[in-house]
Amino acid sequence: MMNLASKIGDKVLGRRKELRMTQADLAKNICTQSQVSRIEKNEIMPSSETLYQIARRLNVSMDYFFGVEPVNNTIRGKKICEDYLESKEFETLEVFVDAQLQTVLTEYEHRYLTWVKAVCAGYTKPDLEIAIKMLEELLENPIKHQDNELEASIHNSLAIFYRKSKEPEKAETHIRKARYIINENHLYNEAAAKIYYQYATFLMSEDKFEDCLDIANEGIEICIKHNVLFLLDNMIYLASGAKQEMNIISQKDRDLCSVGYGLAKMKNNTVLIDLYEQELTQYNLL
Repeated sequence: MMNLASKIGDKVLGRRKELRMTQADLAKNICTQSQVSRIEKNEIMPSSETLYQIARRLNVSMDYFFGVEPVNNTIRGKKICEDYLESKEFETLEVFVDAQLQTVLTEYEHRYLTWVKAVCAGYTKPDLEIAIKMLEELLENPIKHQDNELEASIHNSLAIFYRKSKEPEKAETHIRKARYIINENHLYNEAAAKIYYQYATFLMSEDKFEDCLDIANEGIEICIKHNVLFLLDNMIYLASGAKQEMNIISQKDRDLCSVGYGLAKMKNNTVLIDLYEQELTQYNLL
């Protein structure tokens, strides 16, 4: 995916030259000329407020910089957000989301984008207090037509941020709710994989190895049954780790590790490949 910062820098430069405007003209009462220069050279990403002021000066909409129509096209807008979430480009995603939140949105679109903005806040600064507050407010203000997958994702994000804030009881409460929503509505897709992986990871961090193994195995079973490869290699590794802690590794578990290793290699997950190789070396399988 093209880097969003470079796309914005190129758009600012092109439009400014089209209007025969100097960098000083563009910068006046918005930022410094040096900042405009750095934006155009793709060295920095402007804040959403700065970009908004630049858009007004250049007489274009915010969407001009992203090369897309407003996110009222829900499917297209979600795809853009999902791509940047997957690549963890949270700072650039936040600029995109701020731009879209200024457009006319449905209740669902506003709720989805607010969730994305909270995720960005939790990972970029990280401002966990603000992220948690935004997510809790979403849960306190439900909309008429709920999207169950989004609601599960909101709970999952809260679990992650409460865990980072060292509030394990609240973290477990929300990850349990996320798992309940997934199972109650049979949402066995990548969202389910994320939630099961997050739950198993949390339990491992709390030294609840037996519970971790149960959740990881449940997640593995769902992934295999519903042909979801996403995070399957990670959950196999977690299950193996829990069994090692409990000292109950069997030959079947070693064989499953080989499967997880193959999946990690297929996805070129270099971090997980190294971990698997260390483990398989101990089993004399490499």
